[in-house]
Amino acid sequence: MDRLNNALRLLASCLIYSLIIVLVDFLVVLVFTRELRQIFSWVSLVLLIEGGLGLASGGIVASYSPVVSKFGEIVFRSEPWSKTRQKAAENQGQMLIVVGFFLLLTGLLVSAVI
Repeated sequence: MDRLNNALRLLASCLIYSLIIVLVDFLVVLVFTRELRQIFSWVSLVLLIEGGLGLASGGIVASYSPVVSKFGEIVFRSEPWSKTRQKAAENQGQMLIVVGFFLLLTGLLVSAVI
């Protein structure tokens, strides 16, 4: 039951984040172009790019955080790696992956409407 609640919270927060990103993207594209058909094609392109970047960066954060943490320890003399830092990095990676998925899905839906 606790895992289900955590998953639902993650999905809800990521959906809200992705909707905020979609709104900001729409407003930015609206400022630069005025034709309705161009707006949707540019928003679709931007959302697909941002979604792909979100998926890639989320995977990198979740997969390579121990390596990056060890590099930071050696080079920057940061605090040593711990399980809590690893768990926090995995949570950030999960959030980036889910937001990236929602952005890709929204980009595909917008491109299908055109």
